Amino acid sequence: MTNADTDADTDLDADQRDRPDQPDELDLDTPMPPAMTAVRRALDVAWWVFLAVIATPVLLVLGLIVTYGVERAVPEDYPTVAREDMVRRVTDRSQDAYEVLGFDEVVPADAQNSLSGDHCYPNGLESVADTPVTDAYRLSHSWTLAGIPETEALPALRRLETHLKEEGWRIREFEELKGSDGEWELRAERDGATEEAGIDRMVFTWMREGGRFYGGSHGGCAYEPAGSELPADDIAPEMGPKR
Repeated sequence: MTNADTDADTDLDADQRDRPDQPDELDLDTPMPPAMTAVRRALDVAWWVFLAVIATPVLLVLGLIVTYGVERAVPEDYPTVAREDMVRRVTDRSQDAYEVLGFDEVVPADAQNSLSGDHCYPNGLESVADTPVTDAYRLSHSWTLAGIPETEALPALRRLETHLKEEGWRIREFEELKGSDGEWELRAERDGATEEAGIDRMVFTWMREGGRFYGGSHGGCAYEPAGSELPADDIAPEMGPKR
């Protein structure tokens, strides 16, 4: 060994003594301690939970916006019925019920025997806008009698209940109203032309005070035919006993 080699080895040993201890090279294949593994997994879970908390409301709002837009673009599924035909439909039902009730009085076309119209509103998310459907309407016919005694009113309602069942109506209620002073009510309904058009309803009420008897026939929603003109007034026909 030469003097130069000896001097080099001596310098190397001195250099290593002067340097602080260096850590061993990181072994990537060495498994982490169980505690560190648990912490890492917990952090991963917390991160995904954080993302879910942030993303869920955003996705929900986007879904509502898309659903609302689709519903607005699709027209309501109402049948097309001329207004005069709807007038005939609801008043014919009232006349049929009146004949079954068997009252002898004639009900003239006045404030006690009248028609009323109303707007139709969409279902679903569109309903939050509270905007009526364009060119859609619903009609109701209402009538009132006074001086009908209980001995006549209750048997008449029972006959009408049986008749409506036979005609395919569903009886929703027929009873003396709780907390009332002798007030009886009969409610019946039948599915309309479409689900969105709603149900057709018939409502009859007798009140012991004054012997007042109320009847009502309510149609579902419908579109007025394109290009037709609405009549200025809807006048209910006179009602009377069966002839």
